Amino acid sequence: MSGFNRLIKNSVANIINGFSNVIMGIVISPLLLHKLTTTEFSVWSLALQAGALIGIIGFGLQITVGRFVSLHRSDQFQLRSVLYNSKLVSYILASMMLILVLVINHYYSSFFTAIPVEYQKQAKTTFLLICISFIINNISSIYLGYFTGIERNDITASVNLVFKTILGVFIVFIAKYGIFAMCIVYFSINLINQIFFFYIFNRNLGKDATKKTMNAVVIKKIAIFYIGLLIWNIAQFLITGIGTFTVGKFAFNELAGYVLAMTLINAVVGIIGAITSPIIQPMLRLYNAGKVQNLEKLVVLLSLLYAFIVYIAYFVSSNISGWILNLWLGHDLSVHIESSFTLLLTAFLIRMIAAPYGMMLVAFGKQLSVAYLPLLEGVINFTLSIFFVKEYGAVGIAYATAISGMSIMVFYAFKFYRESEIRDGLIFTSFLIIPATISVLMLVNYYFAHSLYGKYIHISQLALSLISLILVAILIRKIKSIVD
Repeated sequence: MSGFNRLIKNSVANIINGFSNVIMGIVISPLLLHKLTTTEFSVWSLALQAGALIGIIGFGLQITVGRFVSLHRSDQFQLRSVLYNSKLVSYILASMMLILVLVINHYYSSFFTAIPVEYQKQAKTTFLLICISFIINNISSIYLGYFTGIERNDITASVNLVFKTILGVFIVFIAKYGIFAMCIVYFSINLINQIFFFYIFNRNLGKDATKKTMNAVVIKKIAIFYIGLLIWNIAQFLITGIGTFTVGKFAFNELAGYVLAMTLINAVVGIIGAITSPIIQPMLRLYNAGKVQNLEKLVVLLSLLYAFIVYIAYFVSSNISGWILNLWLGHDLSVHIESSFTLLLTAFLIRMIAAPYGMMLVAFGKQLSVAYLPLLEGVINFTLSIFFVKEYGAVGIAYATAISGMSIMVFYAFKFYRESEIRDGLIFTSFLIIPATISVLMLVNYYFAHSLYGKYIHISQLALSLISLILVAILIRKIKSIVD
């Protein structure tokens, strides 16, 4: 199998993994909202988002294990040492997270004061069980990391698809009994899912008579690499995930609508992220082969590809999002989020343009060199989101994301250009010029779409979308030639 075809296979598998989570959102959310009260739905959403934060911590460990497994595939002793010591790290993380969850659960009512008193007990129980489920998932991230490292994401994708589908069906069926019954079902099915991961991991790896011992050197390497990813992932959560808590705290009455909008947005962003993740394997091959310039060209082309895809997504969303939301949620629900959906979607997608650069740094093991940038962006975004949500409600998240994202992209562009061997000016095109152009077009469309010039604006944007599609096809061919 060629490098490009292997990349496509793992990307598709990752999309399936992502789709298994999308089932919980796109398919289930509107069904739950019709069976639960708005408050119950909001409480359930807050618990899932807290679990997602814990999941991000585990995902970093999955990527870490995947990288070291990929590096030591041919050395069974080193491979098993990495896996054993990674398990020890996961147990330590799980213990720390459990203590933190118990503390937060104790003070839950003090933070989310807008939740009615009669729902507080259910809210705390739901929060606790969902968070413990994700802590268990973090331990299993070692097994998923192993399959990522051997480039067999299709195995975990198949398992996830089956179990998440079962989980979704049971959650919808049990929703009429309330969120307490839902979280019991969620915990039980999720536990069975992780046990199955453990089974297929052991069956695939096989038995080994070698004595397993703790290796401080291996643990240190794992910890250093993981901490870099953790800082990066926490920063990303401050940008893409913290909005649920911000809206829950300062605009609780808008939380249900915001969660529904972000469900679709996260699905789109998640699919792009799923496509990005397997890129680290061909990047590692290029890096280990000493083909640094080819690797840098790959990153530039991927960034351009993402930039044009973002514009196409913006154009498509601005034209059909109203129809899709109405079809998905019905008129009564969709009318409340239609105006802000495209703005939120585009703001979050623009940030994804820098994702290939981040994956290159992961391949180099240098993600710590820019850890301060996403962290800075996350802090700026979080601070701005508090201000904007207080002033404008949930749509303030889009304003905060756009401002913080565009600001940090400037730093990424100049850093990449300054440190690269190829010094390609297209870096600025993908990181700065195209995102700025999209932002201007959004403003023009917002203020003049219904004016006398509206028809000409629409035709111009359609033409730009067609040009972008052609450029996307060209870029894919160039990327294929580098990966192969």
